[in-house]
Amino acid sequence: MRKLSLLLAVVLVLSFSVLSYAQYIDGTYEAWSDASDKSIQYAKVFIEDGKIVAVILREFTDKMVEKDWTTYPWPEAGEAARTLGLQFVENQAAVADIVTGATGSSTGFIQAVERALIKASPDKPTDKKYFDGVFMGRSDVASRGYYKVVWITIKDDKIVDFKAQRVLADGSIQDPAEYGWPLEMAREAYKEAALQSEPGFVDTISGATGLTQMSNIAVRDALDRARIDK
Repeated sequence: MRKLSLLLAVVLVLSFSVLSYAQYIDGTYEAWSDASDKSIQYAKVFIEDGKIVAVILREFTDKMVEKDWTTYPWPEAGEAARTLGLQFVENQAAVADIVTGATGSSTGFIQAVERALIKASPDKPTDKKYFDGVFMGRSDVASRGYYKVVWITIKDDKIVDFKAQRVLADGSIQDPAEYGWPLEMAREAYKEAALQSEPGFVDTISGATGLTQMSNIAVRDALDRARIDK
């Protein structure tokens, strides 16, 4: 009886060990943090045998351009991108130390990994299509060289706030005061429609076909970053 009890105890220990390591579904999962006015963080998490085995972290500017850590003027943000991935692997969770001088980057990376692990969880939510939060997206480039960047706030799978900026061919951001009256009217009309329509599918605004199309592309790009199921 004692041998049987000992054998049963060993089996139970091994079973609990397997369960503790099998908390995630194997695969590669990508996710994004909430976007601030200046940046958005990205994480790619690799799961093997139920464990986090690697994490890749990247960060993008408010122009939706990836930051180059060799030239970026705040080295602390680059340090966060290089070092937090190992901590996520060591902790087997979206847990890492905040890098001094890079609080925004660090918390963004933690949130992005947390969302990636939600995607990897066997208990992933099935009643929602998008994470709640603020997500950034960009359009393709127009023939005149500019593109749009948008921020959408999502709550319960609906867009509840919207803002946009135009990035010019030289990389500068166009001053909204330079848009002129008709374009400014179209921007406001698009925002109002975006809050009422199916996310990413605003009907063409009269006299602003290009603006509508570019805005829809940028919104759909942001929605793709907010997806729970991919």
